[in-house]
Amino acid sequence: MISKGKTLTMKPLGYLLLLAVTSCGGSSDGGTPNSTPSATATGSSLANGTSYDNVIDNDLSSYWAPAGATGSVSITWPAQQNISSVTITEAANYQGHIGAWQLINQDSSNTTVGVNAKASSDSVIMSGSGAGTINISTIKTNSLTFEILSSTGVATVADFKVSSSGSTPSSEPTLTFSGKTAGPSVTLNWTARSIEVTNQKVYRDTDATFEGSNAIQSNIDNVSYSDKNLADGSYYYWLGVTDKAGTEHLSAAYHATIDSSTINACHDLVTNADVNWDESSLSEQEKVECLSSSLGKPVGYGSKAVGGYDVGGNSNLVVIKKPTDGSLVEKQILNAISSDAYNWIVFDKDDFKADTNIAMYRLACEEPAVLSALDNASKAECLDAELWCTNHDVSSSDCDNTFFNIKLNVDNSNVKSALAVPMIHSNTTIDGRGANANFKYSGFEIGNGDDTPSENVIISNVHFVGGGHTEDHEADPDMIRSTGQSHDIWLHQNTFDHTGDSAFDVKQGAYNITVSFNKLKNVKRAALHGSSDSRPVNANIRTTIHNNLFVTDDASYAASEFNTGRRVPLLRWGQSHMFNNVFYGYRKDVLSVRKAGSILFENNMFLNNTNNAKKDDIDYWIKSIIGTKLVYDDGSSLKVSGTKVYESNANCQAQGSGSSLDGSSVLIGNVPDMLARYDAASQSTINVNMMATSQDLADYVYATAGKGGLSPYVANDALSAAEIIKLAPDTCQ
Repeated sequence: MISKGKTLTMKPLGYLLLLAVTSCGGSSDGGTPNSTPSATATGSSLANGTSYDNVIDNDLSSYWAPAGATGSVSITWPAQQNISSVTITEAANYQGHIGAWQLINQDSSNTTVGVNAKASSDSVIMSGSGAGTINISTIKTNSLTFEILSSTGVATVADFKVSSSGSTPSSEPTLTFSGKTAGPSVTLNWTARSIEVTNQKVYRDTDATFEGSNAIQSNIDNVSYSDKNLADGSYYYWLGVTDKAGTEHLSAAYHATIDSSTINACHDLVTNADVNWDESSLSEQEKVECLSSSLGKPVGYGSKAVGGYDVGGNSNLVVIKKPTDGSLVEKQILNAISSDAYNWIVFDKDDFKADTNIAMYRLACEEPAVLSALDNASKAECLDAELWCTNHDVSSSDCDNTFFNIKLNVDNSNVKSALAVPMIHSNTTIDGRGANANFKYSGFEIGNGDDTPSENVIISNVHFVGGGHTEDHEADPDMIRSTGQSHDIWLHQNTFDHTGDSAFDVKQGAYNITVSFNKLKNVKRAALHGSSDSRPVNANIRTTIHNNLFVTDDASYAASEFNTGRRVPLLRWGQSHMFNNVFYGYRKDVLSVRKAGSILFENNMFLNNTNNAKKDDIDYWIKSIIGTKLVYDDGSSLKVSGTKVYESNANCQAQGSGSSLDGSSVLIGNVPDMLARYDAASQSTINVNMMATSQDLADYVYATAGKGGLSPYVANDALSAAEIIKLAPDTCQ
């Protein structure tokens, strides 16, 4: 939401420009052309019970809303108007729901008065986010369109007012310069406003005086720079931005301190199995900061997620230990995730040195209905599936399926309620580094129901082991289910093995989620995004899915279980950006797009063994992996680019140059530019690190995906791509 008097950086017309924004709902001093009787309103999307005309009726109790999360409303006049500001007012009880937007001049005779306006028909005048007053260089036009590109909840416009006397945008050049210290590195980020940039330099010195500093990097194309491998000491940085006139604009200084003792203690804490969480010299806050900085920062829609790390100093390191009093470790975990406090959860390195199964269903092992479903099992038998199988003459090979998918798969409300996956509350990280704790059968939900959101959640380096897939399991044993309009979520470097239901479902309007560097092995259906055509709240869904490894091993390739849609993802209503994912053994129907959903599918790679039990060949895979029949004719859209399928050997090594799955580029419907909607740091990181399909991409993902993978490029201590590729395992299976 835009706050009064605040200056925000909006997306520029040329390079960068400053936009002054004030509170919504205010009246204009210089007239309101749209309130004249001759003005008309139209649009591209209309929710039931609303009207386009409501934006020009001067009645804030009525409004227009799009049918989904996006849409546009336009005002047209019979003659051109001089316009220098636009005020968008949201309806009461829906304020703060408008996300990204763009303002479009649709007058074919567009005339620019100010220096920064864009002189072309159907031109984007400005883009930004949140409702409020948009001040522009004066234009003459007879038609303006306000297009909502993203929203949370129901987006509304109660009033679309224009004025000929809005305040002139500030032409004062402005630099915003910030940084972050992680280990022996400093990462700098910035914005430059009201400057036509021709060069960007970073200067460094060991004192706070700019005179005598040295330019350590020039001709920077991005809006970030990392200074690595620094010695201990105090460092000051400045940003210099040169404009077209040759004037260099200098930022304020950013100060960073490098302390190798803290850096070394952090490195030992994260990487040394012999240094337990309570054996480090770091304070509790420093330990959590160490874990957060070493994990890195998500890119894409989930970029704001910091989980249990509170920069204000209120972080809690919660260490899960094996109980010695007969209580359940699962109860410790439940307590830790059931709070909105900043909790970073780890597992004792000594207690969980060996592989240990944790199963959240065990919390229900005193429920009579659950024990009855297990043939009147004892509590001990319920807690230990192998013991139950031994006592009931069930072979070890059939144990998981019998226990989890037959006995606990019953249409009994008491059983289903008792086995419901527990909810992770806000400001939580579950971090499995340094331990071998495996979550068996089911996992967690992030948020609950339709409108109980959790925000700011990270799950990383956790191994989820399912009981095998069963269609429509009554207990719905998802591993991770984001729901209830939860947001700012990062699922990173986890391993999902033969999960019973989904690996990472997204339901009931959950949004701003990044899924990165995970490994899924023999998972039938990875991710449902939106569970029903009749839930328009799912138009909020926004996911970034990148650099994940999806494997169906050779032994399972021909299994009937995998001869179906794989849901990577099955998307309704929302938007998903997928890039640099690697698939091995995926033969058909990988994704599905329905009910106005949009998928941008870039530079993804498929490999299939030519020696396979189905006798499939490259021609079959080209036709079947992504089929146009999987994109429904209901406003859904799909863009596939830079994506190939390769013949492979059994070691997941590509043979030949591959065949395109996009031809000249598959484009069905209108897919938004999702990369453009990310924050500047995400855009920069992705632009630098996105790879074309090749064995190098495959090897990079093999080396980094899943629990225990090498630190990838989102981490501060990542090796170079070339070094990581050299360390790739021999196979992905």
